[in-house]
Amino acid sequence: MIDASGKSQGYRQSVNLRPGLNVLIDDYTLQDDLVVDYGEEAPCTPHQYLELSFMLSGHNHHEGVQPYHSFILAMWRDSFGSQVQWRADQHILKFDIHIKPALFEALVGEQFDTLPPLFRQIIQQSYPSQEWFVHLQPMTAAMQSAIHQILHCPYQGLTRWLYLESKVLELIALRLDPMSQHPPAALVKPGLRSEDIDRIYYASTLLLQRLDNPPSLVELAQLVGLNDYKLKQGFRHVFGTTVFGYLQTHRMEQAKQLLAQSTLKIAGVAQAMGYANQGYFCRMFKQQFGMTPRHYRNSLRR
Repeated sequence: MIDASGKSQGYRQSVNLRPGLNVLIDDYTLQDDLVVDYGEEAPCTPHQYLELSFMLSGHNHHEGVQPYHSFILAMWRDSFGSQVQWRADQHILKFDIHIKPALFEALVGEQFDTLPPLFRQIIQQSYPSQEWFVHLQPMTAAMQSAIHQILHCPYQGLTRWLYLESKVLELIALRLDPMSQHPPAALVKPGLRSEDIDRIYYASTLLLQRLDNPPSLVELAQLVGLNDYKLKQGFRHVFGTTVFGYLQTHRMEQAKQLLAQSTLKIAGVAQAMGYANQGYFCRMFKQQFGMTPRHYRNSLRR
Protein backbone atom coordinates (compact mmCIF):
# COMPACT_ATOMS: atom_id res chain seq x y z
CA MET A 1 0.00 0.00 0.00
CA ILE A 2 1.26 3.48 -0.92
CA ASP A 3 0.46 6.42 1.36
CA ALA A 4 2.51 9.45 0.41
CA SER A 5 1.95 11.36 3.67
CA GLY A 6 2.05 8.49 6.16
CA LYS A 7 -0.88 10.08 8.06
CA SER A 8 -3.51 7.48 7.20
CA GLN A 9 -4.37 4.87 9.80
CA GLY A 10 -5.81 1.38 9.56
CA TYR A 11 -5.03 -2.14 8.53
CA ARG A 12 -5.61 -4.91 6.02
CA GLN A 13 -5.98 -8.40 7.45
CA SER A 14 -6.18 -11.65 5.50
CA VAL A 15 -7.34 -14.83 7.27
CA ASN A 16 -7.33 -18.34 5.77
CA LEU A 17 -10.11 -20.19 7.57
CA ARG A 18 -9.59 -23.44 5.66
CA PRO A 19 -8.12 -24.45 2.29
CA GLY A 20 -10.14 -22.59 -0.32
CA LEU A 21 -11.82 -20.15 2.11
CA ASN A 22 -10.26 -16.76 2.86
CA VAL A 23 -11.53 -13.50 4.31
CA LEU A 24 -9.98 -10.08 3.77
CA ILE A 25 -10.74 -7.12 6.04
CA ASP A 26 -9.92 -3.55 5.02
CA ASP A 27 -10.27 -0.95 7.79
CA TYR A 28 -8.73 2.43 6.92
CA THR A 29 -9.21 6.03 7.95
CA LEU A 30 -7.68 8.06 5.16
CA GLN A 31 -6.16 11.53 5.35
CA ASP A 32 -4.83 11.30 1.79
CA ASP A 33 -5.71 9.21 -1.24
CA LEU A 34 -4.57 5.62 -0.82
CA VAL A 35 -3.43 3.35 -3.62
CA VAL A 36 -3.59 -0.38 -2.92
CA ASP A 37 -0.93 -1.81 -5.22
CA TYR A 38 -1.18 -5.50 -6.14
CA GLY A 39 1.86 -5.29 -8.41
CA GLU A 40 2.18 -4.98 -12.17
CA GLU A 41 -0.40 -6.89 -14.18
CA ALA A 42 1.05 -10.13 -15.47
CA PRO A 43 -0.40 -13.23 -17.19
CA CYS A 44 -1.24 -16.28 -15.10
CA THR A 45 -2.84 -19.67 -15.59
CA PRO A 46 -6.58 -19.06 -16.23
CA HIS A 47 -8.65 -19.92 -13.19
CA GLN A 48 -12.09 -19.30 -11.76
CA TYR A 49 -12.51 -16.49 -9.25
CA LEU A 50 -15.39 -16.20 -6.77
CA GLU A 51 -15.77 -13.29 -4.35
CA LEU A 52 -18.46 -12.00 -2.00
CA SER A 53 -17.78 -8.39 -1.02
CA PHE A 54 -19.49 -6.27 1.64
CA MET A 55 -18.97 -2.50 1.79
CA LEU A 56 -19.80 -1.13 5.24
CA SER A 57 -18.22 2.30 5.05
CA GLY A 58 -16.61 4.46 2.39
CA HIS A 59 -16.95 4.39 -1.38
CA ASN A 60 -14.90 2.00 -3.52
CA HIS A 61 -14.70 4.00 -6.76
CA HIS A 62 -12.78 1.22 -8.51
CA GLU A 63 -15.66 -1.24 -8.08
CA GLY A 64 -18.44 1.35 -7.98
CA VAL A 65 -19.89 0.05 -4.70
CA GLN A 66 -21.74 2.36 -2.30
CA PRO A 67 -21.79 1.95 1.50
CA TYR A 68 -24.02 -0.82 2.84
CA HIS A 69 -24.08 -2.63 -0.50
CA SER A 70 -22.60 -5.98 -1.41
CA PHE A 71 -21.80 -7.91 -4.53
CA ILE A 72 -21.10 -11.45 -5.67
CA LEU A 73 -18.60 -11.80 -8.52
CA ALA A 74 -17.84 -14.95 -10.50
CA MET A 75 -15.40 -14.85 -13.40
CA TRP A 76 -12.33 -16.37 -15.03
CA ARG A 77 -9.03 -14.59 -14.38
CA ASP A 78 -5.98 -14.84 -16.62
CA SER A 79 -3.79 -12.16 -15.03
CA PHE A 80 -2.68 -10.85 -11.64
CA GLY A 81 -1.85 -7.35 -10.53
CA SER A 82 -3.69 -4.03 -10.42
CA GLN A 83 -4.09 -0.86 -8.42
CA VAL A 84 -7.18 0.23 -6.50
CA GLN A 85 -7.59 3.83 -5.39
CA TRP A 86 -9.43 4.87 -2.23
CA ARG A 87 -10.15 8.56 -1.92
CA ALA A 88 -9.22 10.59 1.14
CA ASP A 89 -11.48 11.96 3.89
CA GLN A 90 -13.45 8.80 4.47
CA HIS A 91 -13.40 5.72 6.65
CA ILE A 92 -13.15 2.51 4.63
CA LEU A 93 -14.55 -0.68 6.15
CA LYS A 94 -14.82 -3.56 3.70
CA PHE A 95 -15.22 -7.29 4.25
CA ASP A 96 -14.45 -9.77 1.43
CA ILE A 97 -14.88 -13.53 1.21
CA HIS A 98 -12.86 -15.48 -1.36
CA ILE A 99 -13.88 -19.09 -1.89
CA LYS A 100 -12.72 -21.77 -4.30
CA PRO A 101 -15.51 -22.90 -6.67
CA ALA A 102 -15.07 -26.58 -5.74
CA LEU A 103 -15.53 -25.79 -2.05
CA PHE A 104 -18.47 -23.55 -2.83
CA GLU A 105 -20.23 -26.34 -4.75
CA ALA A 106 -19.59 -28.77 -1.91
CA LEU A 107 -21.06 -26.34 0.64
CA VAL A 108 -24.29 -25.56 -1.22
CA GLY A 109 -24.85 -29.17 -2.35
CA GLU A 110 -28.15 -29.77 -4.16
CA GLN A 111 -29.14 -26.12 -3.70
CA PHE A 112 -26.57 -25.19 -6.36
CA ASP A 113 -29.28 -25.71 -9.00
CA THR A 114 -31.36 -22.86 -7.52
CA LEU A 115 -28.69 -20.29 -8.42
CA PRO A 116 -28.74 -18.26 -11.69
CA PRO A 117 -27.74 -20.25 -14.82
CA LEU A 118 -24.84 -17.96 -15.83
CA PHE A 119 -23.38 -18.13 -12.34
CA ARG A 120 -23.57 -21.94 -12.35
CA GLN A 121 -22.05 -22.09 -15.82
CA ILE A 122 -18.99 -20.05 -14.82
CA ILE A 123 -18.47 -22.03 -11.60
CA GLN A 124 -18.72 -25.41 -13.33
CA GLN A 125 -16.77 -24.68 -16.52
CA SER A 126 -13.44 -26.47 -16.86
CA TYR A 127 -12.16 -24.07 -19.53
CA PRO A 128 -11.69 -20.26 -19.63
CA SER A 129 -14.72 -18.13 -20.37
CA GLN A 130 -15.00 -14.49 -21.35
CA GLU A 131 -18.26 -14.18 -19.46
CA TRP A 132 -18.57 -12.93 -15.90
CA PHE A 133 -21.39 -12.69 -13.39
CA VAL A 134 -22.05 -9.96 -10.84
CA HIS A 135 -24.99 -9.54 -8.46
CA LEU A 136 -25.21 -6.22 -6.61
CA GLN A 137 -27.61 -5.66 -3.73
CA PRO A 138 -28.05 -3.65 -0.50
CA MET A 139 -26.94 -5.39 2.67
CA THR A 140 -29.66 -6.59 5.02
CA ALA A 141 -29.63 -6.03 8.79
CA ALA A 142 -28.85 -9.74 9.23
CA MET A 143 -25.75 -9.43 7.00
CA GLN A 144 -24.55 -6.38 8.90
CA SER A 145 -25.11 -8.18 12.19
CA ALA A 146 -23.10 -11.23 11.05
CA ILE A 147 -20.17 -9.02 9.98
CA HIS A 148 -20.32 -7.11 13.25
CA GLN A 149 -20.09 -10.42 15.14
CA ILE A 150 -17.09 -11.47 13.04
CA LEU A 151 -15.26 -8.18 13.57
CA HIS A 152 -15.93 -8.25 17.34
CA CYS A 153 -15.51 -11.95 18.06
CA PRO A 154 -15.18 -12.36 21.86
CA TYR A 155 -13.55 -15.81 21.78
CA GLN A 156 -9.98 -17.07 21.60
CA GLY A 157 -8.18 -20.17 20.34
CA LEU A 158 -10.12 -23.05 18.80
CA THR A 159 -13.49 -21.56 19.77
CA ARG A 160 -12.62 -18.34 17.94
CA TRP A 161 -11.56 -20.21 14.83
CA LEU A 162 -14.73 -22.30 14.63
CA TYR A 163 -16.90 -19.30 15.51
CA LEU A 164 -15.40 -17.20 12.70
CA GLU A 165 -15.86 -19.94 10.12
CA SER A 166 -19.46 -20.53 11.19
CA LYS A 167 -20.24 -16.82 10.91
CA VAL A 168 -18.60 -16.57 7.49
CA LEU A 169 -20.69 -19.50 6.27
CA GLU A 170 -23.78 -17.83 7.74
CA LEU A 171 -22.90 -14.65 5.85
CA ILE A 172 -22.48 -16.58 2.59
CA ALA A 173 -25.91 -18.17 3.12
CA LEU A 174 -27.55 -14.81 3.84
CA ARG A 175 -26.01 -13.28 0.73
CA LEU A 176 -26.95 -16.20 -1.53
CA ASP A 177 -30.56 -16.27 -0.38
CA PRO A 178 -31.85 -13.34 -2.50
CA MET A 179 -29.79 -14.48 -5.48
CA SER A 180 -31.18 -18.01 -5.34
CA GLN A 181 -34.80 -16.84 -5.20
CA HIS A 182 -34.77 -13.99 -7.69
CA PRO A 183 -32.84 -12.76 -10.72
CA PRO A 184 -30.21 -10.06 -10.02
CA ALA A 185 -32.08 -7.37 -8.13
CA ALA A 186 -32.15 -3.70 -9.01
CA LEU A 187 -31.05 -1.42 -6.22
CA VAL A 188 -34.20 0.68 -6.51
CA LYS A 189 -37.12 -1.18 -4.98
CA PRO A 190 -40.73 -0.69 -6.09
CA GLY A 191 -42.01 2.72 -4.99
CA LEU A 192 -38.54 3.91 -3.95
CA ARG A 193 -36.29 6.22 -5.94
CA SER A 194 -32.51 6.02 -5.78
CA GLU A 195 -32.40 9.16 -3.63
CA ASP A 196 -34.90 7.53 -1.25
CA ILE A 197 -32.54 4.55 -0.91
CA ASP A 198 -29.69 6.93 -0.03
CA ARG A 199 -31.85 8.60 2.64
CA ILE A 200 -32.77 5.22 4.13
CA TYR A 201 -29.09 4.28 4.42
CA TYR A 202 -28.46 7.65 6.02
CA ALA A 203 -31.23 6.89 8.51
CA SER A 204 -29.58 3.55 9.36
CA THR A 205 -26.27 5.36 9.96
CA LEU A 206 -27.97 7.83 12.32
CA LEU A 207 -29.49 4.94 14.28
CA LEU A 208 -26.11 3.22 14.63
CA GLN A 209 -24.57 6.47 15.85
CA ARG A 210 -27.29 6.91 18.48
CA LEU A 211 -27.95 3.40 19.74
CA ASP A 212 -28.15 4.61 23.34
CA ASN A 213 -30.48 7.52 22.57
CA PRO A 214 -32.17 6.92 19.21
CA PRO A 215 -34.46 9.48 17.59
CA SER A 216 -38.17 8.80 17.36
CA LEU A 217 -39.53 7.54 14.06
CA VAL A 218 -40.96 10.98 13.24
CA GLU A 219 -37.70 12.73 14.18
CA LEU A 220 -35.65 10.25 12.14
CA ALA A 221 -37.89 10.77 9.11
CA GLN A 222 -37.47 14.54 9.43
CA LEU A 223 -33.68 14.25 9.77
CA VAL A 224 -33.35 12.31 6.50
CA GLY A 225 -36.06 14.15 4.56
CA LEU A 226 -38.66 11.39 4.22
CA ASN A 227 -42.15 10.97 5.60
CA ASP A 228 -42.52 8.27 8.25
CA TYR A 229 -44.52 5.97 5.96
CA LYS A 230 -41.82 5.94 3.27
CA LEU A 231 -39.14 5.48 5.93
CA LYS A 232 -40.93 2.42 7.35
CA GLN A 233 -41.58 1.02 3.87
CA GLY A 234 -37.98 1.64 2.85
CA PHE A 235 -36.50 -0.12 5.86
CA ARG A 236 -38.56 -3.23 5.10
CA HIS A 237 -37.47 -3.19 1.43
CA VAL A 238 -33.79 -2.44 2.03
CA PHE A 239 -33.03 -4.20 5.32
CA GLY A 240 -35.82 -6.76 5.52
CA THR A 241 -36.97 -5.53 8.93
CA THR A 242 -38.69 -2.63 10.66
CA VAL A 243 -36.90 0.47 11.91
CA PHE A 244 -37.38 -0.80 15.47
CA GLY A 245 -36.19 -4.29 14.49
CA TYR A 246 -33.05 -2.84 12.91
CA LEU A 247 -32.35 -0.73 16.00
CA GLN A 248 -33.05 -3.64 18.34
CA THR A 249 -30.72 -6.02 16.49
CA HIS A 250 -27.78 -3.63 16.60
CA ARG A 251 -28.44 -2.58 20.18
CA MET A 252 -28.33 -6.20 21.30
CA GLU A 253 -25.16 -6.87 19.30
CA GLN A 254 -23.48 -3.91 20.97
CA ALA A 255 -24.73 -5.08 24.36
CA LYS A 256 -23.25 -8.50 23.67
CA GLN A 257 -19.86 -6.94 23.04
CA LEU A 258 -20.05 -4.91 26.24
CA LEU A 259 -20.93 -8.03 28.23
CA ALA A 260 -17.92 -9.83 26.75
CA GLN A 261 -15.34 -7.08 26.85
CA SER A 262 -16.21 -4.74 29.74
CA THR A 263 -16.55 -4.93 33.51
CA LEU A 264 -19.91 -3.16 33.48
CA LYS A 265 -22.64 -4.81 35.48
CA ILE A 266 -25.70 -5.95 33.54
CA ALA A 267 -27.61 -2.89 34.75
CA GLY A 268 -24.76 -0.73 33.42
CA VAL A 269 -24.86 -2.44 30.02
CA ALA A 270 -28.62 -1.94 29.85
CA GLN A 271 -28.20 1.74 30.71
CA ALA A 272 -25.38 2.16 28.17
CA MET A 273 -27.74 0.83 25.49
CA GLY A 274 -30.51 3.21 26.50
CA TYR A 275 -32.69 0.79 28.49
CA ALA A 276 -33.99 2.24 31.77
CA ASN A 277 -35.66 -1.08 32.63
CA GLN A 278 -33.11 -3.86 33.20
CA GLY A 279 -35.79 -6.56 33.11
CA TYR A 280 -36.98 -5.43 29.67
CA PHE A 281 -33.40 -5.34 28.42
CA CYS A 282 -32.85 -8.93 29.63
CA ARG A 283 -36.02 -10.13 27.89
CA MET A 284 -34.99 -8.51 24.61
CA PHE A 285 -31.48 -10.00 24.90
CA LYS A 286 -32.88 -13.48 25.51
CA GLN A 287 -35.31 -13.08 22.63
CA GLN A 288 -32.42 -12.40 20.23
CA PHE A 289 -29.76 -14.77 21.56
CA GLY A 290 -31.70 -17.48 23.38
CA MET A 291 -30.07 -16.80 26.75
CA THR A 292 -30.06 -14.09 29.40
CA PRO A 293 -27.19 -11.58 29.63
CA ARG A 294 -26.00 -13.28 32.83
CA HIS A 295 -25.94 -16.73 31.20
CA TYR A 296 -24.11 -15.33 28.19
CA ARG A 297 -21.43 -13.68 30.36
CA ASN A 298 -21.03 -16.85 32.44
CA SER A 299 -20.64 -18.95 29.28
CA LEU A 300 -17.55 -16.91 28.35
CA ARG A 301 -15.85 -17.75 31.65
CA ARG A 302 -16.07 -21.54 31.36
